[in-house]
Amino acid sequence: MHSKLPFAQPLPGNLTPASQKTLLEWIHSAGQIETENEFKLYLDHLQSQLPTKHMVITLGRINQHQQLQRVEKVVNVSFPEDWVEHYMSHNYISCDPVLRSVMGQGPIHWADKFSRAKGLQEKQFIQELNSIGMGTGVSFSALSERQNLVCVLSVSGSEIGKDSQLTEMLNSLLLHLRQAAGRVANLAPAAPATMPLSQREFDIFHWMSHGKTNWEIATILGISERTVKFHVANIIRKLNANNRTHAIVIGLQLGLTTVAGVT
Repeated sequence: MHSKLPFAQPLPGNLTPASQKTLLEWIHSAGQIETENEFKLYLDHLQSQLPTKHMVITLGRINQHQQLQRVEKVVNVSFPEDWVEHYMSHNYISCDPVLRSVMGQGPIHWADKFSRAKGLQEKQFIQELNSIGMGTGVSFSALSERQNLVCVLSVSGSEIGKDSQLTEMLNSLLLHLRQAAGRVANLAPAAPATMPLSQREFDIFHWMSHGKTNWEIATILGISERTVKFHVANIIRKLNANNRTHAIVIGLQLGLTTVAGVT
């Protein structure tokens, strides 16, 4: 049956007939999306069928380790607007343990990532998220290595994580959401060569470019100052720079910043 369907991968084999039908409807509708407004309406409808109050889509570029390195666009479906503004203004993208994960490897349960947080800013981010009642949730991701692109769907709450069928359905849907998001965002192609740094090096570059010292960066990221110095040396070498300041200039010219458009 599945071999005749025009989908890039087979559907999960453990779904009930009703769940399979719902997933096929989600996939078919995603394939019809051509405009940003249609994408938003689709996401609103999708959320109405899920046991969650909060949903957000993140679209960004990946590095050679399949980690999110630069956010291109954020589509806020229903997260509180003041939290999204706070998140962006404090650059929590750079320390969110979920968005720092290896992408395309299956559902990411927030609790698993949060329990291993070490850096000062990571812990502050998690504490604030818990304080507004959104400390649990699941994220799903799909990659396009050819486009150097990842789409991440994040939903808050514990109910989805407890429902194995729903988790499988959303995980299967993400490939099609990524394709729809790519069509709508109309992003310029980005070759892997534009992402020369590892995730840790990118994190350190971010704080370098904001004038932080090695000691301050070590405190923020929860690592030793010696480790920071090691990564700074690698950053300078990889960017073919003469020194720290030169590396920052080159990195900014390459677009190695965590800038996102929020809609």
